[in-house]
Amino acid sequence: MINQRITKLRQLMKERGIDLYIIPTSDFHQSEYVGSYFEARHYMSGFSGSAGTLIVRQDEAYLWTDGRYFIQAEKELAGSCIQLMKMRTPGVPTIKEYIEKYPEATIGFDGRVMPYNQCLFTNTIQANEDLVDLIWQERPELSHEEVYLYDTKYCGVSRKEKLEIIREEMKDAKYHLVTTLDDIAWIFNIRGNDVLCNPVALAYALIEKEKANLYLRKEAVSQELIDELLKDQIEVKDYFDIYEDIKNINGKVLLDTKSVNYTLVNSINTDDVINQTNPSQLLKSIKNETEIKATKDAHLHDGIAVTKFMYWLKTNIGKIEMDELSISNKLLEYRKQQPNFKDISFTTICAYRENAALMHYHPTEKQYSKVNASHLLLIDSGGQYLTGTTDITRTFVLGEMTQEERKDFTIALKAIFRLQNAHFIQDVTTGANLDILARGVIYDYDLDYRCGTGHGVGHFLNVHEGPNGLRPKSLYGHESCIVPGMITTDEPGVYKEGSHGIRHENELLCVKHTENEYGTFLKFEPITYVPFDIEGLDLNYLSNHEIQTINDYQQYTYDRLKDYLTQEEKDWYLNNLFIK
Repeated sequence: MINQRITKLRQLMKERGIDLYIIPTSDFHQSEYVGSYFEARHYMSGFSGSAGTLIVRQDEAYLWTDGRYFIQAEKELAGSCIQLMKMRTPGVPTIKEYIEKYPEATIGFDGRVMPYNQCLFTNTIQANEDLVDLIWQERPELSHEEVYLYDTKYCGVSRKEKLEIIREEMKDAKYHLVTTLDDIAWIFNIRGNDVLCNPVALAYALIEKEKANLYLRKEAVSQELIDELLKDQIEVKDYFDIYEDIKNINGKVLLDTKSVNYTLVNSINTDDVINQTNPSQLLKSIKNETEIKATKDAHLHDGIAVTKFMYWLKTNIGKIEMDELSISNKLLEYRKQQPNFKDISFTTICAYRENAALMHYHPTEKQYSKVNASHLLLIDSGGQYLTGTTDITRTFVLGEMTQEERKDFTIALKAIFRLQNAHFIQDVTTGANLDILARGVIYDYDLDYRCGTGHGVGHFLNVHEGPNGLRPKSLYGHESCIVPGMITTDEPGVYKEGSHGIRHENELLCVKHTENEYGTFLKFEPITYVPFDIEGLDLNYLSNHEIQTINDYQQYTYDRLKDYLTQEEKDWYLNNLFIK
């Protein structure tokens, strides 16, 4: 079926004089996760991972994806005419390098789903048609879920105040074009449900000095919302009107060509474009006191849910039948019992034994494994609460395990605490500087993991947000300093194909530690309140200090959870979750 779709695409390309067609993993807003309408790359390739780009020519087809998905992509592309390109591995060209091999080729793509900065080809470009739409006969409808206002009791700052700050950052620009959905949701204090697990609405925004236009699906907007926004000189217009309005503006436009799509930027006079990261990116990453208090509440209730689930799992494994899907559903049951719970924050990764070596594996109705009372189960999950967004990974020991599993479990836990306990100087320490604290522990055993160590987390928004993150500069060039108020995950791991995968993850709030003649020192406060399953540890790899550090964290979580646990749960906690 995939090959038939590629054949149809090639015929359409031939009819239009297109030599090379690009299908990215994206929507009109360059979102990381996309709604079902935008799963064109999945539909055309069969690869279901959240990151990848398909390029089709008349005689070849390639799919680029990163190290998180190599194993998964090889399985899902098997039997098709599409070859896998493993990004950032020796001998594999980048997409840019591949396209440069064909300087005379006419390149085609849907200009609305490609960021402008990735379309700076010298080739002839045809970007005015979505060819996949002509093939995908049963394409899902473009989402138009209800848009609603987000109360300042959860976020602390009104949309009027945020717009004032944004306008100060605009400086000489007459307009600021914003197309990233989490930025728009944050600026205007709105939320929606147009992207799976992310409480955002499909929207564009054009901000001026005295007013702003907010472009939304009309089916998703109530008169009450329109009237409320109008109080702050925000006019609601139809979602697609932006494509005409942008052609008629006159003056300097602040926008980020990494996120604004090719069609929109191409409609503006090049001399009028001020290419700059959206000011809201940094502003929303630094949580205010209201957001910090609220998100700690979200983590408390998430911690209650996950710890109760952990008790259920550890005391029932081997006694009742379990599989990855039923376990995922059980965890969701516990989360649904908590106040202010709205949704999961991403598709739950529940991976038993070798499935956990696929970093982003998740069970489905068609594909899942039974779970037995042996070896390891990795669960990476999170919740969307009105009070905040959570992301947590725990690897559970279900019974007999190998010495290699035990060693890897232990060094991954060493790594998470090495980073969590860091002290560092403000305004000079980036995520790239800090990444090595966790990754270096893994390096000590001649191992690595093909992903970052951590990412920023939104506030009842996207579970992945920037500009804060923890990645090696040599790979990603991540330069953002980590500053007080930022929340960043800490999630090192060990993954061995065909055997096991281990990851431990906490969310860390950056706070001020002390100030002296050397500068202002910062540290991390863990805001994930769930114990680790210490049954997997090999104490031979731990120093006395590391053992004490682990026990201190277990006590830290117990002190926050004990009033919400049953006596049986507390007894189990005290008897099984401390290193004796």
